[in-house]
Amino acid sequence: MTTTETEQAPFSPQHPDGPASRYGTPQVMVALVLGVLVLQLGFILSYVAAFHQPTPRGIEIAVVAAPGLPPGVDQQVADRLNGIDGRPLDARIVSDAAQARRLLHAREIQGAYVIEPVGADTLITASAGGSSISSALESVFTQVDNAQGRQFTVRDEIPVGVHDNRGLSGFYLSVGWVVGGYLLAAAIGLFIGAPTSLRQAAAHVGVLFGYAVISGALGALITTHVLGTFAGHWFPLWLLGTGVVFGTAVFTLGLRAAIGVLAVPLAIAVFVILGNPSAGGAFGSNVIPTFYAAIGRWITPGAGTEGVRSIVYFDDVGAGAPALTLALYALLGLALLFGFTARRVSRPE
Repeated sequence: MTTTETEQAPFSPQHPDGPASRYGTPQVMVALVLGVLVLQLGFILSYVAAFHQPTPRGIEIAVVAAPGLPPGVDQQVADRLNGIDGRPLDARIVSDAAQARRLLHAREIQGAYVIEPVGADTLITASAGGSSISSALESVFTQVDNAQGRQFTVRDEIPVGVHDNRGLSGFYLSVGWVVGGYLLAAAIGLFIGAPTSLRQAAAHVGVLFGYAVISGALGALITTHVLGTFAGHWFPLWLLGTGVVFGTAVFTLGLRAAIGVLAVPLAIAVFVILGNPSAGGAFGSNVIPTFYAAIGRWITPGAGTEGVRSIVYFDDVGAGAPALTLALYALLGLALLFGFTARRVSRPE
């Protein structure tokens, strides 16, 4: 019996140009294990660091002295609030409750404290701007008034919708858009690869934009018409969702063109490990560590979350910053994609 050529050379599933053939299967396996471990530990570290000890910090609040109080009472109260250990509040004086409400709707303050000459004082909040901020204000003033022997009642000037529990629906909607954006870009980068010509790069951008338009529209449709969470805001949410998906996707694809397959874990690190805990969903920027508060508005999950709140609850006040962030991600992604594609095309064989 003779041995056939097939039996002498068993089939190898390795791609001749793949990492396993180039570096060896054991080395690639070690690299994969270490890479996933780093992402996993980064996820744990980031989320626990952001949420393990929410501490109010610099919450902007207006102090109002109701008619009938002696002059200077509002300044005394504001000074006392600003003197609390840890500076949880940033208090300033305004002339009356009507001005405080206008500032609250304009998102220049996050609450107001009206000192009454008789009876309980009034704490005005806006849970639509972040339920964690409203809860932090109630906690701080409970301690302050207990120490002063006073009482207060809470009036939610801008409450969240009845179908938007604790104002988290906008955060989840934004996260869904972001996940779809970087998953599609990662799949294109892994299964199709970086574009080999400027025409192919333009085709990839066209696919991403079409997907962004469709997924933005459907995400907005679910929350406005199917669930009724943000009823009446479908069109502006569609535009916002298109921007979130496209900015996230084209930035990820640009990274793929620039650094190769390492773009996928880097995108996860940016959008998931750093972006989600800093987005202001479960905890607002005034109760999470300063690092997360500083970066949250500059990453697409935070931009999307803030954009939803601005559109749904504040008549588009504050929507400019999220729009700028999304535009920057799109422009940077396009620059990376076409720049590195052009460089690859012009490089000699």
